[in-house]
Amino acid sequence: MSDYRIDKVRRRVAVTLASGRRIEGDVFLQVIARFRPGPEHPLDLLNGTERFLPVMLDSGEALLVQKSHIALVSTPLPPDDDAVDHGVVGMHVELTLADGSAWTGSIFPEVRVDRTRLVDFLNDTPLHFIALFAPDQLLAVSRRHLSFARTVG
Repeated sequence: MSDYRIDKVRRRVAVTLASGRRIEGDVFLQVIARFRPGPEHPLDLLNGTERFLPVMLDSGEALLVQKSHIALVSTPLPPDDDAVDHGVVGMHVELTLADGSAWTGSIFPEVRVDRTRLVDFLNDTPLHFIALFAPDQLLAVSRRHLSFARTVG
């Protein structure tokens, strides 16, 4: 046995595959994120370079889910959301997946002054999963499985 241990934070997620199958369990996150202050978020794992997402099922079994087959991941809203404190303005959108399910919420894209439209963000972002803030949860929506997007008033 080794005394070497990496601290992780356990976070509950529900993974919906492109096939419609839903998997509930926990992911394990770094205590400190690589590119910003605070802990890692599930979105960081999804947008990372690894091709598989480990999910710990309630049975104790670890399931390795191929990210390219993930359509949507939902998780509780992060407790450290500071968008209100920093005056970040979001874009209210509806995102429709290939299976026909539609999700409404706000995205907070980093946009350039000359490229402020939703289409610009969707075409320019290098992220595979988009953070959609719904009233009661954070959704990570796969761009690969996104069929339609529109702004809503």
